[in-house]
Amino acid sequence: MRKQVIPGSFSLMKKMNISLILNTIREKGCVSRAEIAKITGLTPATVTNITAELIKYKLILEAERGQSNGGRKPVMLRINSQGYYVIGIYIGSKGVEIIVANLNSDIIYSDNLNIDSSIPSEVILDGIKKKISRWMNINKGKQILGIGVGIHGLVQSRDGISIYGPNLGWENVPVKDTLESALKVPVFIDNDVRTMTLGESWFGLAKDITNFIFIYVGYGIGGSIVIDNQLYRGISEGAGEIGHTTIECNGPKCSCGNYGCLQALASEKAMVDEVKKLLSDGKKSVIKSWVNDDLCRISPEIVFEAAIKNDDLALTVIKEKARYLGVGIANLINTFNPSLVIINGQITKLGDTIMDCIQQEVNKRSMKYLQNSTNITFSFLGQDAVLKGTVALVLGETFNNPELVYSSKQFKKDCENNKKI
Repeated sequence: MRKQVIPGSFSLMKKMNISLILNTIREKGCVSRAEIAKITGLTPATVTNITAELIKYKLILEAERGQSNGGRKPVMLRINSQGYYVIGIYIGSKGVEIIVANLNSDIIYSDNLNIDSSIPSEVILDGIKKKISRWMNINKGKQILGIGVGIHGLVQSRDGISIYGPNLGWENVPVKDTLESALKVPVFIDNDVRTMTLGESWFGLAKDITNFIFIYVGYGIGGSIVIDNQLYRGISEGAGEIGHTTIECNGPKCSCGNYGCLQALASEKAMVDEVKKLLSDGKKSVIKSWVNDDLCRISPEIVFEAAIKNDDLALTVIKEKARYLGVGIANLINTFNPSLVIINGQITKLGDTIMDCIQQEVNKRSMKYLQNSTNITFSFLGQDAVLKGTVALVLGETFNNPELVYSSKQFKKDCENNKKI
């Protein structure tokens, strides 16, 4: 079936067609011009003209010849993974990670910064600028498509502003403008969990999934919702605050001020707090000797390690928290009916021990018809999800707005002593 073309100017139609062709090539991996025309409903002439332009700008290239049905073997097209590079930045509450990757998200360079809430945002961003500038000066032949930034806290992605990073002490920090003005490269930002979700969508388990939910269990609990291949952001970009849905009306107080939130019941902080309480009440655990009776030293890593070694107290606490997580997931299944729920975080180290608890609650509390159509699984990307997501952030923006490639080439030409990139 031919796709309907939205009425508009010639330039708008061309932009839409370029985006359609780019995303088709990305999704198929390797595809002929004839197949692109069939899939998109565009004329063979339009496909030929646009792919020639994309080859000229090194976004795609001709690969091996494909299978023939009796005639000449077709020339296959694929994304030119080495034609451009993407810089990815993850600004977390305790550190900054910086990578340079190709368009397949293979990392060719990495660096980091240790930070904390006592360091002003200007100092942190200045440190990031210096590290990236140093790499760009050494690698002037590398063509940078853009910079993707995943950042802790509330983010206004359209304007590139860190609205509120509670663990960083950031408020209304203009991340996009600050980096763009210094580095002369397009910058795109989003919060860390949505960035992880993009990583899963482009390079992880959700690569071919159009409707799914991503949940990250860490010090807090974050989530993100994908509907028809699009991140659902909500009217003020606050959608996906799964950790602040109420699970138990009279439960413990959450950092948001509410009581009984999923985050207050099932996060890593909730696990550590419960372990500390039980040990203070005289319960036995190997954890106590590991920290030399100093309960302040107990960390999520220690609790998970004890559970892996079959410590009864650690296992009991983690299983209880996993059941709460199952209740939250059941609510999501009943609300959104996703085909997939992906869970990421250190909790996944316990594998089936945790998954069994989650699945039992989901089976108990979600509608049977809906639960049967939802697969719940652990991410295989782990901590790499956020950095792969920064690559996907740039690719998604570029492929949906291909004029960025053309304008940025001219921009860089003017800014780098008129040297062609």
